[in-house]
Amino acid sequence: MEKHPQPQLGTTGDVILHRILAFFIDGILVGLLWGGVVFVGSALGDIAFLVLALLGAVAILIYVFLLEGLYGYTPGKYLLGLVVVKSDGSNCTIGASILRNLLWIVDSLPTANIVAMVLILFTDDNQRVGDLVADTIVVKRY
Repeated sequence: MEKHPQPQLGTTGDVILHRILAFFIDGILVGLLWGGVVFVGSALGDIAFLVLALLGAVAILIYVFLLEGLYGYTPGKYLLGLVVVKSDGSNCTIGASILRNLLWIVDSLPTANIVAMVLILFTDDNQRVGDLVADTIVVKRY
């Protein structure tokens, strides 16, 4: 993984489909992680399941918050050539990553991501609520 890829500013409108696909890729990877936790944990008993569930939750937080905050992308975004940066083109920070991802709750509930999609389609820089609050954009990377 390359640290701090160079963003191609001005490409926010070109990456909408890629953002959706990256979301699904990351969802599949997180689902596989949780599937492993449930499978192994259920075989080992209640205490082991709780420990694995806690470790799984920490792994997901690292997956999203730290990867985006440190590198600007999750594996799904990386595979599709995307990077999250501040709106001025500077690197995303851990704080911005935490903020934009915690606000996914607003983007996704109770409307199954309709709020996110409407905002992405109708804001100038194709930002969802989390991006607007964290002052981030998703663009192509070089």
